[in-house]
Amino acid sequence: MGIRAAQRAGTRALLVETGVGLLIDRGYAGFTTVAVQKAAGLSRGALLHHFPTRDALVTAVIGRLLELHEAAAREALRHAGGDRVTGAIEAMYAVMRRPAFAAQLELWTAARTDPDLRRLVAQEERRAGHDLARVVDDLFGPELAGHPNFRSIARLTVQVLRGLALTDVLREDDATARRALDDWTGIVHQLLATQEVRP
Repeated sequence: MGIRAAQRAGTRALLVETGVGLLIDRGYAGFTTVAVQKAAGLSRGALLHHFPTRDALVTAVIGRLLELHEAAAREALRHAGGDRVTGAIEAMYAVMRRPAFAAQLELWTAARTDPDLRRLVAQEERRAGHDLARVVDDLFGPELAGHPNFRSIARLTVQVLRGLALTDVLREDDATARRALDDWTGIVHQLLATQEVRP
C-alpha cells in the first residue's frame, strides 16, 4: 500500500472510530456528520470524500460495531471459566453488556421511527447474520456446534441474551439477570446433553 493510500485508509478509519465513539458517548441524537467531522478534527471535504452521505457513515459505523463485538466475544471467552457451554454464554453476555452493544441497541430503537435508518440497520444485520453464526459456533466449539439441535439453541441463546441486555438499563442490581442467565445456561446444558468440555 502506498503512502497516499495508507493516509486515505487512516483518515477513513479515524472517521469510523470517531463515529463509534460519539454514538457510544452521546447516543444516536448526538451522532451527526458534523459532530463526527469536528470530533475527528477534519474538514468537511475530508468527511464527504470518504462518506458522501450520512447513510454511508452509519453503515460503516454499524460494521465497526459488529467487528468490536466479535473481538470482545473472543477475548471474553479467553477469560471465561467453567465448561464450554458456560464459557460461551458468559462471553456472549459480556459482549451484550458493553457500551458498544448498548449503542447498537439504540440504533435499533431509533430505526423504529426512521425508515431510512431501519433499512440500513436491517441490511447490516442481515449481512452480519452469517458472521454472528460463525462467532457463536466458534465460542461453543466444533463438538457442541455439531449437535443436531445446536442451531436452534444458538438462535434462542442470542435472543435470550439480547432480552437481558435490553432490560439492563432498568435494573438496580444484577441478581435477577444472573438468575436468568444461570437458568438459561442450565437449560442449554440439558438441551445439548453433553458432558462438560473444557475450553
